[in-house]
Amino acid sequence: MKNGHPILKAAGLLGLRLVIGFIFIYMGLNKLVWDHAATAGMFNAEVGLPGGGDLWTYIVGSLELLGGAMVLFGIWTRYAASWLAIIVLVAMATVHRGNPIVGYFLPLSVLGGCLGLIGASAGRWRAVKTECHCAGCRETMIEKEEGCCGGGGDGCGGGACGSGMEEKK
Repeated sequence: MKNGHPILKAAGLLGLRLVIGFIFIYMGLNKLVWDHAATAGMFNAEVGLPGGGDLWTYIVGSLELLGGAMVLFGIWTRYAASWLAIIVLVAMATVHRGNPIVGYFLPLSVLGGCLGLIGASAGRWRAVKTECHCAGCRETMIEKEEGCCGGGGDGCGGGACGSGMEEKK
């Protein structure tokens, strides 16, 4: 227990995932269903992206919806939070550009949440969990919380106990 109580850490990461996931699911549905025409018009008028606002509304809305769901359920959270952070940075550089500083507070908060998830991953309470295959860390898997050998759930290859790999039973 080097970084605080494990249950509090898991609860904090779950709360962060719920909030960030909800925000992006809502924004994705807003772009795809509830306010598609207005968002497409905004992409055409303010952002000026090639390919037309309708295409970019579908692309960004789909990425927000999918990424939000992945973050919410803890499925490849670091990857999803990475592309969601890029979406927020692009939005800040285009849509929010020229706003007073208080206009950046919400996107900066969401960006901070995404960066926190990139650094900490999904935590203990997530839908997709990896099982460690190496004998040396299988017993301490619960303490590590990050996957096999502390490597984010990617498997043993190259980890501290990568030489002790066994077949999954």
